[in-house]
Amino acid sequence: MEIAKKFIDLPFRYHLVMGAVIRLLLIAYADFHDKYSDVAYTDIDYHVFTDAARHVLRGNSPYKRHTYRYSPLIAYLLVPNIVIGKNFGKVLFCVFDLLISFAVKLLVEHQIQWKDRKSKIPVYSTLFWLYNPLSVVISTRGNADSVPCFFIILSLLFLQTNIVEGLLKYCLSGSLLGVAIHLRLYPLVFSFPMYLSLGQYVIDRNTGLTEGFISLMPNRKQIILTVSCVSTLLMLTCGMYVLYGYEFLFETYIYHLLRKDTRHNFSVMFYYLYLTMDQLYFDIVKTISLLFECLVLFVISLTFGCQPKTLPFALFCQAAVLVTFNSVMTSQYFIWFLSLLPLVAHNLRMIQAKAMLLATIWVSAQAAWLFYAYMLEFKSRHVFELIWLKGILFFCANVFVLGHLMGSFDVDYGFNTQLNVRKNK
Repeated sequence: MEIAKKFIDLPFRYHLVMGAVIRLLLIAYADFHDKYSDVAYTDIDYHVFTDAARHVLRGNSPYKRHTYRYSPLIAYLLVPNIVIGKNFGKVLFCVFDLLISFAVKLLVEHQIQWKDRKSKIPVYSTLFWLYNPLSVVISTRGNADSVPCFFIILSLLFLQTNIVEGLLKYCLSGSLLGVAIHLRLYPLVFSFPMYLSLGQYVIDRNTGLTEGFISLMPNRKQIILTVSCVSTLLMLTCGMYVLYGYEFLFETYIYHLLRKDTRHNFSVMFYYLYLTMDQLYFDIVKTISLLFECLVLFVISLTFGCQPKTLPFALFCQAAVLVTFNSVMTSQYFIWFLSLLPLVAHNLRMIQAKAMLLATIWVSAQAAWLFYAYMLEFKSRHVFELIWLKGILFFCANVFVLGHLMGSFDVDYGFNTQLNVRKNK
């Protein structure tokens, strides 16, 4: 325990170097693993990115690569995969991983106000991401989700700190959020609580109608955030549309809205969609599920999004709900909320035993699903029903863990230390 404590208490720059070394070693190991193992380490999407980058380099559309359903920006970023080396993209995604760690540290430093300037709380929070096995493995496998995650956290950093002062910070925050939405649709839900956090709401049972209406009118900060976000998203979308036409719109956006992935995945909906793939034009079950999900996201926004100090927890809860209720769920989606966990981990009032129990429940439910997925994929066993049952178990585990995290949230709590929370301006 003493050795572990000394390691954790190392200066942040040492952890940053250690995190980089771990990632580089795994990238090197991946080549060996892929050559000799039946189960590839490198994500299939990384080969898709590379092929799309090859098309871009030749002056063609990245969508000539079948199953490429991402922004062309990802293909542009990975052109060096063809020119320099096949592992360039993995290294790049790991760089974004490390940049997330640095941005998290700055945000947590801003969230809390301490009398002891040598407090390790920001570093402790950052370690939740830096050494998280999922964040490490997913990026070194060649998944690009660390890129939009970085832009989300950077947007939050500009919004809630004075790194850039004045109204410019709201413009930068909105623009970065627009970039994140362009890369991945899911950050769109974050725009509502971020917008709410910039307002001043004085509505209660004694508030008059006129006064209440005025308090709901957008202020200058909210307008700048909204306009910069929308204009950046439109600029990127229109630019890509000019280059690649409707094919870009369909593959990058529309496909994900209509998607029916019948391959086994963590989602509780997968088996239902598999059985009804060719039977339903309008899917009432999926529609009801989506409406319920939107209702939950709306309630979370109103509950935690109206105050700047609770905004990071609102985004974390929204990301967790999006992943849990999504009709398609794979391991890479987990970093949508795991990248936000370091921003709120120090505000979770719970003993270590409970934290370990919740982590064990979540990991065990995931491992149970993975076992049967392996039996189907590599042993050709007919275990679709068992995979579906494990998907239900994993769904329940996600809801159970998130419920306990919500119940444990205390914005004035910091790893066993009561803190005075700095109010954001």
